Amino acid sequence: MSTNVAAPADAIDVHRSRLAERLLIPASFITMSGNAFQITAASVLVYHADTNAVAVGWVFIALSLPGAALAWMFGKVVDKADRRALSVIADLSSAVIALSLPLWLWSGGSRSIGSYVTTFLLACSAALFMPASNALVKERVRDERLGGFSAHFELATNAGMLIGSGLAGVLYTVFGPVPLFIFNSGTFVCSAALTYLIGRRPPAASAATAEGSQAAADPVPADEPVRRLALLYVNASLGLIVASPLLLVLILHNFHKGPWLIGVSDALAFVGFLIGAALYPKVAAKITLLPLAVIAMLANVVLWCLEPLDYILLICLIPLGGVVYALTRIAARTLLTKASPHNRAGRIFGGTQAVGLSLAVLVTVLLSWLADATRVQYAFWALGAIQALLSIGAYLSLRKPRPAPDKRPAEVAEPSVA
Repeated sequence: MSTNVAAPADAIDVHRSRLAERLLIPASFITMSGNAFQITAASVLVYHADTNAVAVGWVFIALSLPGAALAWMFGKVVDKADRRALSVIADLSSAVIALSLPLWLWSGGSRSIGSYVTTFLLACSAALFMPASNALVKERVRDERLGGFSAHFELATNAGMLIGSGLAGVLYTVFGPVPLFIFNSGTFVCSAALTYLIGRRPPAASAATAEGSQAAADPVPADEPVRRLALLYVNASLGLIVASPLLLVLILHNFHKGPWLIGVSDALAFVGFLIGAALYPKVAAKITLLPLAVIAMLANVVLWCLEPLDYILLICLIPLGGVVYALTRIAARTLLTKASPHNRAGRIFGGTQAVGLSLAVLVTVLLSWLADATRVQYAFWALGAIQALLSIGAYLSLRKPRPAPDKRPAEVAEPSVA
């Protein structure tokens, strides 16, 4: 049975598609802004308690481990169940978990333990939300609208993260961490409400999903470029995940600046990402998506290597980094979403998240150790080398010509001679 079962293009009518876009994009923005408040406040909280890069790295490891362990399994569940319902369940679970941290702090609990445990539990919920929400996009947004939607979706996601992180640095200084954690809980409730309002899935998409669940045990065909496109998407995420704790330590320890500079750098990165997302349709019209994703990533690597030299240089280069990161991230997402079969979108994005977070955990541990043992700059340069190798390797594997299909008539196999 063929595994590449897709909902017909006209199964998702234009009205349903645009309604999903209007609701899923703000839901993504709200969720990511709350997450940014959570992770930035928790990281600063832990750094002030332990004052080393490894301690901050453990916060990001607690954020990454559940996704690495659970995302692929949850992706299989997503492909067999109601994707909207699972997204709402994940959001509401996260709201309860996020509210538990300020309650723990008010009760006099350890700041470090509370931060680690809450971050870990939120990551467990996110391991379900990520494949569910991405499969929901594949289910509800028409293929011809995926390019524009990906640009807006990535803009909302990264805007929420960068704006939230930027405000968190300032608000942490003014109000402390507890209000930020309470706000994070509220964002999940808002996201759940918006996701619920997109309505039930169209009948044709339901039929495609049901048919796809019968083929769920079959592997993705070997001639599909999904795995290699997933590597490009993983690489785009890797830099952002791993560099976040390194950047925090660079600012607080090496540059001897306060959380305000974290806010300023994230705000400038957002401005750059906004410009990159606005430029994406014009750039994508002139450069095909695969070269665009790789060239933009390599430009981003160069900027990563220059930014830790001086905080003035960091401030100047971060907007440019936001521009090229937007281009590589949107191109990689569009390529992967279009290549993903409708009935396997959950497990593809879940598997992608699992691999990406596993790699992020490994790289975060190694580079945090390298930063503490030597200099933070060396960790940035090592990250740049890793990302450059992954980008070039994925590009070369995707550009490798496939063997021409054998058009000779099939012959009846003769029995082998003993």
